[in-house]
Amino acid sequence: MNTTAGTVNNESAANETAQVKEHLRAARDAAANAARHRAAQAQQWGRSQLGDVQDRIEAQPYKAAALALGIGLLAGILLATFARRSS
Repeated sequence: MNTTAGTVNNESAANETAQVKEHLRAARDAAANAARHRAAQAQQWGRSQLGDVQDRIEAQPYKAAALALGIGLLAGILLATFARRSS
């Protein structure tokens, strides 16, 4: 039995395992950084959109109220229709 060859193979496998682990850690870190960046972009976009909506509501409050009332009525009709069909 050749124990030197077995030791070399074990060391080689351990080195490959360590390399794979390091590669996976680097990939995890890169994915996490990319996700954080995209989340920050989405948050910034959402805040800018909210500001735009607030500006439009303040500029035309009656139109915004009428639109909200219309959307509420349509949503209520749709929900009532679906509730009747399911029972």
